[in-house]
Amino acid sequence: MSLVMSLIILFLFLPYTCTLAKASAEDNKTDKYEFCQPTNCSNRIPSIRYPFRLKTQPTSCGLEGFELSCLSDKTIWHLPSSGDYYVLEISYLDRSITITDVNETACPFQSLISFNLTNSKFFFLHSNESYALYNCTEKVSPGWTSYGLIGPINCLSNENNLVYIIDSEYSMEDMPPYCRKSGTVEIPGGLPLQDIATTARARPVVLGWEALDGCNDCENSGNYCGFNTTSNSTICVAVKHKKRK
Repeated sequence: MSLVMSLIILFLFLPYTCTLAKASAEDNKTDKYEFCQPTNCSNRIPSIRYPFRLKTQPTSCGLEGFELSCLSDKTIWHLPSSGDYYVLEISYLDRSITITDVNETACPFQSLISFNLTNSKFFFLHSNESYALYNCTEKVSPGWTSYGLIGPINCLSNENNLVYIIDSEYSMEDMPPYCRKSGTVEIPGGLPLQDIATTARARPVVLGWEALDGCNDCENSGNYCGFNTTSNSTICVAVKHKKRK
């Protein structure tokens, strides 16, 4: 083949080759984040995306401690120090997650007593208050309610041991002699204390997490945060015509 003919063929196929190269680069860029697209356990909320991820997704799709799993159509979050919880809602704009005990008929106070955020990246979104638990062998007179005493808590009490709760600022000397302190419990602000004491159903708890670099502005713009493993930094992924919660 002559040199002139070779050059002609080269110029004829050059635009096609460049187009393929450009398409391949764009496909690679798309594929790079395709496996981290938002997902969920059903057609309902919550949407699962960075910093959360399903355990079936690559670890780069979320942060450590933000791993979720599916049980049928329900979203499950495991807190190592506390147990398993249903995820009712995730607000990426407010950086909050609403959860409730998987045992929906669990004793609310027992659930709160065992709740532990130690070594996690989460905190009670609303300020929490400390209360003392008292075991009493007799029923405390109604007059104590004026001091803020609540109880007996049915799901923690039996005929020989009645459990009450009161602000932890009260000392043992303030309580009747037939009562002894058995521990303390942190109650997130906003939870109706009287309702918790009298109901047998666990109440939802709202937790928050710290803002990630750039994510707050990204979420406020109607897009969502992702993570670039190459640059080891957060990225803002554009969402067309849809503002995500």
